[in-house]
Amino acid sequence: MTAVVVRPAVSVIPVRDGREGLEVFVQHRQHTMDFAAGVAVFPGGRCDPGDEAKGADLPLSQELESEHVRRWSDLDGPVADATGRARTRIATGLRELAEETGYEAGPGDLLPWDCWVTPEGSPKRFDVAFFVLAIGPDGPQPRHQTTEAVDSRWEGITALLTDHAAGRTRLMTPTRVLLEELQALGDVATVLALRPVITGVRDDRAGGRPRATQ
Repeated sequence: MTAVVVRPAVSVIPVRDGREGLEVFVQHRQHTMDFAAGVAVFPGGRCDPGDEAKGADLPLSQELESEHVRRWSDLDGPVADATGRARTRIATGLRELAEETGYEAGPGDLLPWDCWVTPEGSPKRFDVAFFVLAIGPDGPQPRHQTTEAVDSRWEGITALLTDHAAGRTRLMTPTRVLLEELQALGDVATVLALRPVITGVRDDRAGGRPRATQ
């Protein structure tokens, strides 16, 4: 049997403070999709060939570049081009966010958060780097504009988890675990202050949450 290629991907978690706790912007995917059909997900997708070149051209300060390389260091270990890999992740996240939600974020807006690899045995496998993106109440907001979803909207984390437990909304394990972690943190300020250690999750078995700060 031919091994399924694990493709690098990025997902961005837009968060904001709501009246009843943290809210996230999620997409409810079409039931006809060949991967994650009918589930609620965060905006994102696989890294395209052009993202490496776009990442290399991003106007990052030395401080921001070093911070991203450091944040992913526990996950990647020693690699030939840690800077290039970090820049490609940022470029992918910015592109996917703009394409799927119309929101134009800056490189400094994306906070490295987590990484999950699709378990073996799945027909499609992805190595997904997650970023958190804090969005204030004023100014531009993400919107529904992707054909891969029937709807995209802000939803309270508590309501999403309640709907999932009741069978009204489907969540993949990474999404559920990340939502539970964010719910426990409580507000955007606490989320942004965490800087969690990113070691990567395989076989959908996450360690303790919320995680330690790097």
